[in-house]
Amino acid sequence: MKKVKSLFIIGFLLLVVLPVRPVRGLEAAEPGSLEAAIAWGLEHSPSLLKLREEVEQLQRELSIIEAGLRWQLSLDGGLDLTGSEGTAGSAPGRTGTEQVRAGITGRKVFRSGLALEPELTLKKEIDTAAEPEIGFTISLNQRLYPWVPTTEEQRYLRTLNSLQKAEANLTWQATRMKIEWLEGYLNLLRLAEQLAIAETEYNLAADELRFTRERAGIGEAGPAQLLAAEIALKQAEYKRKQTANRFNEAERQWRLALGLPADYQIELAEDNRYLQQLRAEVQAQPVTTQDHGAYLAQLEAGHYQLIVQRLDRAQLEKDWLWKQAEYRPQVSSGGTYDPSDQSWTFNLKLNYRLWDGGIRRLEREKYEAQLAAAEREEQNLRAQLDAELRSLLSEVALAELLVEERELALAKARLETEAYRQQRGAGYLTEKDWTLKLLEEKNAELGYKTAVDQVFLGKLRLFHLVGMF
Repeated sequence: MKKVKSLFIIGFLLLVVLPVRPVRGLEAAEPGSLEAAIAWGLEHSPSLLKLREEVEQLQRELSIIEAGLRWQLSLDGGLDLTGSEGTAGSAPGRTGTEQVRAGITGRKVFRSGLALEPELTLKKEIDTAAEPEIGFTISLNQRLYPWVPTTEEQRYLRTLNSLQKAEANLTWQATRMKIEWLEGYLNLLRLAEQLAIAETEYNLAADELRFTRERAGIGEAGPAQLLAAEIALKQAEYKRKQTANRFNEAERQWRLALGLPADYQIELAEDNRYLQQLRAEVQAQPVTTQDHGAYLAQLEAGHYQLIVQRLDRAQLEKDWLWKQAEYRPQVSSGGTYDPSDQSWTFNLKLNYRLWDGGIRRLEREKYEAQLAAAEREEQNLRAQLDAELRSLLSEVALAELLVEERELALAKARLETEAYRQQRGAGYLTEKDWTLKLLEEKNAELGYKTAVDQVFLGKLRLFHLVGMF
């Protein structure tokens, strides 16, 4: 397969990169243009909004976890009352003390697992004139073996993995929807042309009915001819209405998918600069079924579903490593220091589970089953994507053949139209026959444009599949 030309890459950046820029309205492009509508859709499409909200929610979750790893301060306090009844041989009555206490405790957990906890306390006996007792201690704890991320760090890594998958999905779906929006725009263009043809056919049928009635008035046309003309008019009216309904429904669905405002007017133009530049760049890149191997390599390297599969498998392997650490000897250390009397403590703890009742063996079997399932799913996904790639290559090749056939049909129709033009100039052709011939050429042109659209959209889907944009 030929290398992608730099001109081709620049063209596709217009489709992929530029519309992704954040916009809050339609100011990013000429109002009413296709480019402006796509830019709006990338920000306001209901489907993309849902995916973007999922990404933002995961980002918030990461921020919450990171905030939990920062310094935390807590305040506590209270009133303690202690007392006792008089004992035998002592003076009768009750004795006791009242003490007010307050404290501020800080806590900081590092990603390495080190936990630092300073505490400042104040105690005061209410019923004495003694000075309040102020105390300060600092304690720390650290796991020494085995080294695995802390619970919060594991939660952070799992959430980060989910965020990466969500972002990959958002990027993929945004590009897929842009292709669908382009397809919808092209469909509206073709339906508008069909509607214009149907309108012309209706006007022809109305003229024919009027002419037949005039002929019937002078006895040159019978009831059967009159009924035939009326039927033809009804058929033309039905076709016009049906085409108008299809156009209106397609426009509603397209606007709904883009999330366009109700009062936004879209301009349907065949010579749309944005669309024409995309067409030129796509057409400049040839596609053949012999390119399957190169496309497959690109697909396996960058398709978002395969990326997600790899992320899931990597997370599964990490989870297993973390789970194995639970069955190893647990060694941790800690200590405290009190500067008021310069006292300190240090501890070293060892914990080892001697018997787990078979849990470890079952956990391993569970992991091996999950790993085998992940490998199987990845192989199935690769096969499915390969089949999709082959289908797209075949569809593009078939669509290109259809373009060649439709191009010949259009050339034939234009030759016939030119011959009719000469006959009309010589006075051998009625206006009705001339209009019908123009409609034939218009239908041939519409068929050619539709075939070209299919090649354009097929290539876009192919390039999207293999990660070329």
